[in-house]
Amino acid sequence: MMTKHDLRADLRLLELGLAELGYLLDDVRRSQFETYIKEIHLFNGTYRLVGAEGREFIIKHLLDSLGALPIFESLVKHLGPSVRICDVGSGAGLPGIPLAIMLSEVPFVLVERSGRRAGFLRNALALCNLHERVEVFERDLSEVDDCFGIVTFRAFHPLGDIVRPISRIVAEGAFICAYKGRKEAIEEELSAAGIPLQGGEEASWTVRMEELRIPFLDASRTLCIMQKIR
Repeated sequence: MMTKHDLRADLRLLELGLAELGYLLDDVRRSQFETYIKEIHLFNGTYRLVGAEGREFIIKHLLDSLGALPIFESLVKHLGPSVRICDVGSGAGLPGIPLAIMLSEVPFVLVERSGRRAGFLRNALALCNLHERVEVFERDLSEVDDCFGIVTFRAFHPLGDIVRPISRIVAEGAFICAYKGRKEAIEEELSAAGIPLQGGEEASWTVRMEELRIPFLDASRTLCIMQKIR
């Protein structure tokens, strides 16, 4: 279990990183992040939620998830107030829970097929007071019968393996936002999936890539944004 000193240091690091991204935490969000971090560290050894602790967890998981926050804000504004965001293969709740804390008016769905991890998510959401706005679907992606304005995932399959099954839950005009690494690797995945970068008459998607700046992380991170056009 984390010491009080460790938790204070982690929260301070998170606040410094968010400040670099242009965000300040109010008391409610700070409390929600504190609770979420505690729950991750309390259950990580049992459920193998993430492969990082302390400073590494804050940078490689929380700030990594939140580096795309301005893009999600822009997409939510574009799609309108009724938009819902779906986090596929949510696992420990990443990126869904950090995004839900910051996007306090947006409903979320976390899709997680593992019963143990789904139970962790429900408990964490209740403790963070997010359970009325964030729902857990304990099922495989193939069993999800719903449509969303934004579908996101990180640390998931190559795009060629996942775009087709995800496309059935993405509404026309809606977006897939995939957290990825190097831009060149994404281009290779799109090419292998037969998805052209430049679109065209036969294309089902328009694609753009946004390089993400993750505070304190010395690695390439990119958000691949795919809009469904038919």
